[in-house]
Amino acid sequence: MDLVGMRTFCRTVEEGNLTAAAKALHITKSVASRRIQALEGDLGIRLLARTTRGVTPTDSGEQFYARCLTILADVEDAKQAVKGTNDNLEGHLRITAPRSFADSNLGAPLTAFMKLHPGLTFDLHLSDERVDVISGGYDLALRIAQNLNDTSLIAKKLTNIRGHIVASPAYIEQHGTPRSPDELKDHNCVFYANVAASEQWKFVGAHGTHSVRVKGAMTTNSGVMQLAVAKAGLAVVSLPRFFLRDALDNGKVVTLLDDWDHPERSLYALYPERRLLPLKVRILVDFLSDWFANTENNQHI
Repeated sequence: MDLVGMRTFCRTVEEGNLTAAAKALHITKSVASRRIQALEGDLGIRLLARTTRGVTPTDSGEQFYARCLTILADVEDAKQAVKGTNDNLEGHLRITAPRSFADSNLGAPLTAFMKLHPGLTFDLHLSDERVDVISGGYDLALRIAQNLNDTSLIAKKLTNIRGHIVASPAYIEQHGTPRSPDELKDHNCVFYANVAASEQWKFVGAHGTHSVRVKGAMTTNSGVMQLAVAKAGLAVVSLPRFFLRDALDNGKVVTLLDDWDHPERSLYALYPERRLLPLKVRILVDFLSDWFANTENNQHI
């Protein structure tokens, strides 16, 4: 079995387009096409369904893709084991992370890691939507959640993510300050579309957990839009602290219900369950865990 052909096939599935895959692999489209045709000929099955808009894996292709990922990762680990060092990792890392978090908090640790391991190449996909790690062919996903009971992936907690309920001074002047979670029922609140039951806000107080069903005029999948609505004096919003740093510092918004703790979310590293975790993934996860454990690096999250 041709490993080069397998790599070309996997990249084509991930890109959804033969031209994009060839560009990523620094080969011509015709070379990429020949590699995949040779692979299909060797297997005696059709791996890709080709259309004018791109390519998608067939049922057999999806099964083969999953096995290829494991095989290629094992090959990389075998090469690294022979070299006997973690100092000069080689290979390719495909990572997905929330754009909202990555823009403000992932640049520093990831670039530091890249400097330590110049032999690695990276494909970083940023999206606040929940991405399918397996079908997307990702080695690692970063995800912010209160819990991860809904995933079959292996999860490692990296750090806590603080959250706040905020509104602008103008909103408070017009609508008053809520003194308890129940009073939020009388306020306009913005919902975050990427979280299930986002209209159910939870709080932790001296007497335990309290849940409030709020209502509002907007649902959005953008934390940036939530903050914009809050700064405009139109609504109360619930957002992670990393979104709010500048707005809190310059007084555009203020925190509410400070006597109540907003349940913390956590940042998790997720990866597919495998017999052996690829060395490059393990080293990166350990690096991120150490980075966010550092108080100086973690003070604003």
